[in-house]
Amino acid sequence: MSQLVPDDQDMMTVMVGTTAGSALDLMEERGFDLLPVTTAGGRVVGAFTYRSFARGARFIRRQDDPLSAPVDDLIEELQFARPSQDVSDVLGFLEAGGAVLIGDEDRLLAIVTCADLSRFLWERTRPFVLLRDIELGVPDLMRSSCAAGQIAALISAGLPSESDRGGLRLEDLTLGELLSVLLQPESFGRFFRSGFGANRELVRATLTPVIDIRNKEFHFRDEVSGDEMRILVSVATWLRRKVMIRDGGR
Repeated sequence: MSQLVPDDQDMMTVMVGTTAGSALDLMEERGFDLLPVTTAGGRVVGAFTYRSFARGARFIRRQDDPLSAPVDDLIEELQFARPSQDVSDVLGFLEAGGAVLIGDEDRLLAIVTCADLSRFLWERTRPFVLLRDIELGVPDLMRSSCAAGQIAALISAGLPSESDRGGLRLEDLTLGELLSVLLQPESFGRFFRSGFGANRELVRATLTPVIDIRNKEFHFRDEVSGDEMRILVSVATWLRRKVMIRDGGR
């Protein structure tokens, strides 16, 4: 669970007896969706949330101000989880409560919300999404740069050692093989420069680093670094720009 906690998490609690109005002001000011409620000794007794306030306010007398009610009358229970616990163990609690408290009643360490889970999943899957965009974008631009009947000959020119693999299509090639076909000097000069631009060495320098990143990611060797992620974003953006130029900005 600890991997879901943002590095810069600013966790705050409120004590029993705090008014709902004060807690709501703090939540709005800090952008929080919930505040753990603790005793004077620091023991967590529940969580004050927008949902628990809405639910509890229904039972406050009309002549009373719900904003003056103590938060401990307007709390809900949230599940606790250990830092070492697997994310899959608490998905149901996250879905039901919107958050999970890390630690226990006497030692609250962090809070994990559905937003934290979404961020975690996006960070883990984003390299795959970018690589997919790149691996689809390169052959798409290549295909649009020449006639369909020319593809087989261009593949043979770029991969002469693979001529025994007859009937190869662009979608059958690895990214490294695609770049060999794309950057074959004569093929690039006659056809592919129309989609990728006239500077063949710039195309090589832009696309080649993706091969190592792709191999590391798909073989689970290590996580993609920040610099590598920036490369993927840059290459995907560069390809989208080439597609827009090809399509006339449509």
